[in-house]
Amino acid sequence: MKKFSVFKIFFHLLGWCLFFLAPVILSPGPLFHKVTPTEMMSLIVRSLTLMVYFYTNLFYITPVVLKKRGVVVFAITTLILIVAISLINSSFHQFYVEGRGGPPPMPEHWRPDGPGHFGPPPDGPPMMFASPTFSSLLITSLVAIISSMLVFWQEWNKVQAEKQEQALQRIAAELTALKLQISPHFLFNTLNNIRWLVRSKSEMAEDAVVKLSHLLRYILYQTDKEKVDLEGELDHLRDFIELQKMRIENPEAVEFLMEGDFTNKQIVPLLLLPLVENFFKHGDFSGAFRNRISLGINGIALIFKSENRIDKFTEKEKGIGLQNVIKRLNLHYPNQYLLHYFEKDSVFFIQLELILSGNMI
Repeated sequence: MKKFSVFKIFFHLLGWCLFFLAPVILSPGPLFHKVTPTEMMSLIVRSLTLMVYFYTNLFYITPVVLKKRGVVVFAITTLILIVAISLINSSFHQFYVEGRGGPPPMPEHWRPDGPGHFGPPPDGPPMMFASPTFSSLLITSLVAIISSMLVFWQEWNKVQAEKQEQALQRIAAELTALKLQISPHFLFNTLNNIRWLVRSKSEMAEDAVVKLSHLLRYILYQTDKEKVDLEGELDHLRDFIELQKMRIENPEAVEFLMEGDFTNKQIVPLLLLPLVENFFKHGDFSGAFRNRISLGINGIALIFKSENRIDKFTEKEKGIGLQNVIKRLNLHYPNQYLLHYFEKDSVFFIQLELILSGNMI
């Protein structure tokens, strides 16, 4: 059991103060009538007994006995203690109030010779609906219930915290797996591009190797962070696009546009790369169609758009790119993005609007 915080100490002190004062305030007769020393002694002894039971149940009986011995032993132990403490407190009351000090004085308005000459009610004083033993049983049961409920509440909070920690660990593990999927996929496609340039004896092969080294350096040393500068991420994306354009026969069929202020903003690393990979993997760049990728900033939102004619001769396999993007968006930007994609007239469209701060769309 963790140590009490300042708030918990104050809460317990306030609760016990109210517990001590309640019998005096709620006692029958004139409000705040004079309490005799024997009544006060009885109240203190009985309250201290209940306090000892409260903290014994809070720190040991409920958290230890219930956990190690089971519900039956816990229930029997609690029942025995409630009955025993009730009888003990009832005995204290009889000893101090009825034994040594005598019965409490009758309130003035109950006496036959008092104001109005009213006698005591035939069924006893007001609010005295039960014997001291039964009242002690009710109060002790209430103390047992409150202390046990506090333990259950603490255990529930502990379980919820553990579940949240496990969920965060699962998310971290899934993100690591997603990154491991992205890097080999990206490297496989890029090496195929360089192989094509080498076989065609293109002068761009050396430049492609340099760009690939920059990209790999970025992946190795930057993507271990939760978020990276948006400018650096877009520079990496631009290098990748230029690298891909080297392998197509008509580089003019690809247009890459950037508009807006990308400074002082951050983004999850490699988030947009799978979208651009799919753009080149399934695109048809042989005709006059203008395949386009655009990035812009609208306030705090990053807007990514792409449209490309689909190459009908490419394999229709279900790639991991778009699904990875959706998973990472749900993990890192829940309720902070809008993603639309559809196919129309053999052209594939994607639009992603992503809030780069904590605001909601």
